[in-house]
Amino acid sequence: MTSEHRSTWVVIAGSATVSVLMRLRMLWSPVSVDEGAYLAIARAWAHGKVLYRDVFVDRPQGLLVLFRVWDWASGGSTGSIRIMAMLFGVLLVVSTSVIVRELAGDVAARFAAIICAVVSAAPMLEGYAANTELLSGAMSAAGLAVGVLALSKRRPLVWFFSSGLLAGVALSLKQSGFDGMLALLVWLMFGVLYCATQRRTGLMAVAALVAGLMTVVGALVLHGALTGWSRWWSAVIGYRLKTQSVFAGADWRNLAANMPYAAVVLGTSAYLAVLGAGTATRGLRVRVTRSLTPGSVVLVAWFASATMAFLIGGGFWRHYWLLLAAPISALAGVGLAQLPKPRHVMLAATLLPCLASSVWIYAGDQAHINLRAAGDHRAAVDELVAEWFNVHRHPGENLYVLCASAGVYADAHQDPGYPYLWLLEVHRGVNAQNRLVGYLDDPAHGPQFIAEYQRPSSCDSSGRVGRILRRSYQPVAVVGNVTIFERNSAVIVTRSRPAGSM
Repeated sequence: MTSEHRSTWVVIAGSATVSVLMRLRMLWSPVSVDEGAYLAIARAWAHGKVLYRDVFVDRPQGLLVLFRVWDWASGGSTGSIRIMAMLFGVLLVVSTSVIVRELAGDVAARFAAIICAVVSAAPMLEGYAANTELLSGAMSAAGLAVGVLALSKRRPLVWFFSSGLLAGVALSLKQSGFDGMLALLVWLMFGVLYCATQRRTGLMAVAALVAGLMTVVGALVLHGALTGWSRWWSAVIGYRLKTQSVFAGADWRNLAANMPYAAVVLGTSAYLAVLGAGTATRGLRVRVTRSLTPGSVVLVAWFASATMAFLIGGGFWRHYWLLLAAPISALAGVGLAQLPKPRHVMLAATLLPCLASSVWIYAGDQAHINLRAAGDHRAAVDELVAEWFNVHRHPGENLYVLCASAGVYADAHQDPGYPYLWLLEVHRGVNAQNRLVGYLDDPAHGPQFIAEYQRPSSCDSSGRVGRILRRSYQPVAVVGNVTIFERNSAVIVTRSRPAGSM
């Protein structure tokens, strides 16, 4: 290993450490709504509930397997989910750096590592959370890294198969995790079409890559068929296409509202990425006609496929922008490496807005830090509601969050009694409205307590939920800004309650 290579690995290691340190402040903050929902669903699945029937999520099984395994390994620690985010953040930084080093050299890799470490951990884009964008994006980048390393190895087909396996894992975490795989396939197909001397090698590489991918995807499909094919297909494929994606129900207002936050974190890096893209595409014709060795144009394909994945999602929440963090960082590293010295001044200017916003967010007190970071006040309230419920519950009693703030279930270690945990699903899930009414109106199996996060009319425009709440429940406490209701048929005598009770 040359001294330059050693310097690169020192920078990569330091950047990985930075990505951990930038997330450290949020290790003690409440889990987000999405993190809580995934964890609650994974626990319910582990306790015997049927996935996609008793508990619903529009994500593949790999995500729930990951949360189940982590929950088991951590001894049921809810807060440790943030450690998982740190580990995947490190994987993203290292993978991005390896990709750039192989395709564009050591100098570009060092810059890409630093940029990726900072922007991918940005609290303004919820980089601290174990969201599916970070998890699947890290695995996708790892798959691409293994793929670009493959042609320099003695047994390239084994490496391409491994790359496909990692791409399959990325898809099993979120359907948008195809970006790295697609970029690699695009390059290989260029080689197949334009590089006659290595066409056979290219075809074998494509076959190995697809074989690795289908190994994981096949396992997902088999499990879906065994547990209920129509439910699995509807949840993983049909639900998103019919309810919220670029093809149906895309939230363009949310895109416009969250774009300024993305601009603060990624804006300057995107400018450098344009320079990097120009460098990457220069000489493409020579590269594809003379050899199959992947050039830095793969980075352009990676960004293009990540943009496609971003748009397909349709919701355009802040954390969606994390899908673009790694490919933008990679191209920005290439662009920065082309600038004349001193380049570190430009690097500092690139990262300054992101770092300044992170300092402002982390300077907030614990009760409001999630509000500053993600614009959502519910995480802190979720912990208080869960604490109240655990103090007042009797064995066998359960709580329903009306109608969406799933972090409560994770914090309280309670399996959801109603399958739909996000507001969009409450409105558009299969028979969701009727199931909600039946659940709340069932004195034997319905919830003993209801935490009113949203007005009943926002959950059910027909008014049935509101009528049940008025007829069968009475308010017993206010926790944070959330009113807690208890079923009338239960004990009505006022109990000793902590501060904040009615």
